[in-house]
Amino acid sequence: MKRINLNTTIEKVLEIFPETKEFFESKNMYCWTCKGKKHETIQYAATYYGLDPDQFLQELKEFIKNKQTKLKKVK
Repeated sequence: MKRINLNTTIEKVLEIFPETKEFFESKNMYCWTCKGKKHETIQYAATYYGLDPDQFLQELKEFIKNKQTKLKKVK
């Protein structure tokens, strides 16, 4: 998860962690449908939606961590 930062594109996040579609949707962000996902960064997307980029990144990382923990328990 260290490889995700404010400059990571939305497309890269969705590629590495497809489950984040659920996170974006919970924020009313339908990034997986947007053509801009190829070049828009986490920072840009958060700012565009009026969110604090640093807090958004932390919440995203926490979401990923929680999803991975649940998957490990299921296995």
